[in-house]
Amino acid sequence: MLPDYYRILEIGNDASDNEIKKAFHRKVLEFHPSVNKAHNALDSYREVNEAYEILIHHNTRELYEEDFKSWHNPEEYPLYKYWIDAARSRADEHAKLSIDELKKTKFYKSTRTWNSTVFFIGLILGVVTSIAPYIIMAFTDSQYKFIGVATIFLALPAGIFMIVQSLAGFQSMKKFH
Repeated sequence: MLPDYYRILEIGNDASDNEIKKAFHRKVLEFHPSVNKAHNALDSYREVNEAYEILIHHNTRELYEEDFKSWHNPEEYPLYKYWIDAARSRADEHAKLSIDELKKTKFYKSTRTWNSTVFFIGLILGVVTSIAPYIIMAFTDSQYKFIGVATIFLALPAGIFMIVQSLAGFQSMKKFH
C-alpha cells in the first residue's frame, strides 16, 4: 500500500499548490539530515520529497488519489514510477548537502511561494499600466498625442503580462479540487 502523502506533509487532501510548497519547506527544514540527527531522518526526508513530487504535479496527484486506497498499485504506471524514482534520487542528492547549500539549489528556490497580496498588487499595476496610455491620450494636447500612441506599444504589453502573471499566481493558490 502507498504511503499517505497528505499525512506526511500534514496537509489536507484539497491542499493548493502553495499549501503543498509551504508544507514541503517546513518538512525539509525539519527532516534534512544536516539538521535532524535522528537515525530515521534520511528516510523521513525521502518521504517528504516523494510526497512533494507526487502531489505538486497534477497528473501524478490524480493518479495517486484515484488508486490510494484501492487494490491497484499506481507504481505500475511508468509516469508515476518515474516521479517516485526522481524524487528519491533528488532527495539522496540533496541529503548530501548542508541545509544552507540546499537552500541555494535551483530546485529549492523553485518551490518558493508568494502570498495573495503580491498577486493583487501585480494585478492592480497591470490594469493601471494597461490603461495609462489611453488616459495620457485623453488628457494631452493634440500635438502630444504621439506620446500616448507610442506608450501603447510599450505599456499595453507590459500591463497584459502583469495581469496574466497575477492571474496565474491566483490560480496556483486555488484548492486542488
